[in-house]
Amino acid sequence: MLTKIKNELIYLSTLRRILSSLKSINNDESLIITKKIVGYADSSPDSVAIYYDDRETTYRELINGANQYSHWFLDNGLQKGDVVALLMENRPEFLMAWIGIAQVGGTTALINTNLTGHPLNHSLSISGASKVILGKELLENFETTNDSIKSSFQVWIEGSNNNSEYIDLNESLNKLDITMPNIDYDVTNQDVALYIYTSGTTGDPKAATITHRRLRLMLMGFVSAVLPKKTDRVYNVLPLYHSAGGIIAVGLALTTGASLVLKRKFSVNDFWSDVNKYNVTIFQYIGELCRYLLNAPEHKFEKNHNLRIATGNGLRPDIWDDFKNRFKIKKILEFYGATEGNISLINYDGKSGAIGRVPSYLKSMLNIEIVKFDVEKEEPLRDENGFCIPCENGEVGEAIGEIQIDAAGFDGYVDKQATQKKILRDVFAKDDQWFRSGDLLSRDKDGYFYFIDRIGDTYRWKGENVATSEVSHAFQGFSNIEEVNVYGVDLPGNDGRAGMVAIVTKTDIDLENLYNHLKNCLPSYAMPVILRVQKEIEITGTFKHKKVDLVKEGYNPQDVSDPLFFIDNKNRNYINLDTNLYEKIINKDIKL
Repeated sequence: MLTKIKNELIYLSTLRRILSSLKSINNDESLIITKKIVGYADSSPDSVAIYYDDRETTYRELINGANQYSHWFLDNGLQKGDVVALLMENRPEFLMAWIGIAQVGGTTALINTNLTGHPLNHSLSISGASKVILGKELLENFETTNDSIKSSFQVWIEGSNNNSEYIDLNESLNKLDITMPNIDYDVTNQDVALYIYTSGTTGDPKAATITHRRLRLMLMGFVSAVLPKKTDRVYNVLPLYHSAGGIIAVGLALTTGASLVLKRKFSVNDFWSDVNKYNVTIFQYIGELCRYLLNAPEHKFEKNHNLRIATGNGLRPDIWDDFKNRFKIKKILEFYGATEGNISLINYDGKSGAIGRVPSYLKSMLNIEIVKFDVEKEEPLRDENGFCIPCENGEVGEAIGEIQIDAAGFDGYVDKQATQKKILRDVFAKDDQWFRSGDLLSRDKDGYFYFIDRIGDTYRWKGENVATSEVSHAFQGFSNIEEVNVYGVDLPGNDGRAGMVAIVTKTDIDLENLYNHLKNCLPSYAMPVILRVQKEIEITGTFKHKKVDLVKEGYNPQDVSDPLFFIDNKNRNYINLDTNLYEKIINKDIKL
């Protein structure tokens, strides 16, 4: 009872701070995020805004650099609402660029730095930009674009380069004023600050529209929950082109006068040494990073540190307590949300495994619901009147968020057709509209929400729904398996999709022992039918496993060079999937 009372007080006090922040957004349309950062350049100019390797960038230097980008934007004939594409790895110049462009009304399209070829062509072409700021380190990536892209973009190289084909951005910036240019128009909440792209795990990336209002809303909950102090140092290894690393981590630091400890990329080996070196107090995580750290050998600094909060999303329940206890993390603040969506949850009181909570007495005030879902058709179930059916406590369904016209909480994508596909209509009443999250969640009797799986990741086999997260978890604890990627594939003559798992192993594994291990952990319908052994699993820039290509590649040994194995329930083993066995599967000679 005391724990419940304590958690209730935490929830209500945090909610009060959030509502107060929301009121300030509505009351002052002109107080955009960039002005908040500029404020610290005025009040604490010599305070360190960004630590990057051995380089320290003060708030004065950050805004001076941003102002030069503002002048560059205007001097090159760009106007309020125009878009500039930004393709650059994590470093201070990335933030100078979009802050400078945003404060004079421009929009920056943040391009995934891992893209090449077609996905890069696509992301640039849908941005609507005519200029691209290109970090010298990604010149080779840009060179993989087609002639149409190269001819339609004016390319400005940031960093020293010997390529005379493109314009030297630094040479131009150095000639520009470091004071904010005078503009004769207002930049308000309604203007678009950024385009942030989805990861592309289920097709080509889509550009989500991030208005200045949405920027402030995204930060509001996190700042109110974390309560950063000016003395805090926020460690960010996540890519700046994505919302977790580029908005939340950055905002926690730069909109509160704290310091951002910025890394080019994540390194298990460097993590605890960096936490010690920079005296890190807040860590922005993605769940996969926590698993990597937990699987690493003991480090001398892993318990001797000043980390007070780890905040992020995707920390799975199976490692939550182990992660918190091993590394002596005082508080874990897990959140849930989509860059393009209108659903936001934060686990304020740190309940193990939960992504957030909505108490029953506030349920009618907030816009999130979970509805019953047909996994095979990949759409919500409807009742006899054509309306969706809310889930009971403990039941898994799709999370949806009501689109309230006056709340301006759903901006969607740049592509309006893509936006329409995410809207569910006539949900609980005629003509109402709800955002489809694409995620399967559950909720317990106390109002805590739990992430189950992505729609499309959960598949149906033997008349049962199989969550890829459940199968992945079963591989934990089996020696020498480093990574697993679970997905469903079609098997001729069978309804639904059979479980297939791509695995990365340190050494050869005993397939018979693996079979018995999985059999002890999983119900029979969830047993993986096909195994594919890879040297590495392809991931997105935000550490999500890519599944679409694996599903397309299938399990034909003539098309797949990796070793393939098929379940042999009679002998309790996995056997080599060769051409002969494949033909039997295709001809429906194999019964499962």
